[in-house]
Amino acid sequence: MRNIVFGAEDSLVSTTGVLFGIATSSASRSSILVTGLVLIAVESISMGAGAFLSESSEHEITAKKVHKDSTIVDGILMFFSYSITGFLVLLPYLITNIKTGKFLSVLVALNSLFLLGFLPKKSIRSAFRMLIVAGLALFAGYVIGASFETL
Repeated sequence: MRNIVFGAEDSLVSTTGVLFGIATSSASRSSILVTGLVLIAVESISMGAGAFLSESSEHEITAKKVHKDSTIVDGILMFFSYSITGFLVLLPYLITNIKTGKFLSVLVALNSLFLLGFLPKKSIRSAFRMLIVAGLALFAGYVIGASFETL
């Protein structure tokens, strides 16, 4: 569960923040799409490999302890959770104009973050914590992109 939540949260924040920043800087639709595809591909592979390697290292360090999880499964879960949520927030840019895509992508990300925080424990507090902390990172993407809007 840890790698699913981590991968999804990281993708929702990173992908949405980068796409929103790029879209705000007056980039073309094709630039936004290429950026999104490259980001999702590189980051999902990196996150999946990172989960595999970190879990493998933990297993090596604590070799005497019995582990119920599989390092390969952890990497695969991380890869797919990042990829799926990344495409989820890229999709609005594929089906609408840039301005609407920005709005819908952020809306999808914020709703998904809320659900991601809520579902594991059915906790409203956890849902709002996820929404606020991750939402601040999304806001950074806007601020940085807006600062380059006139270039």
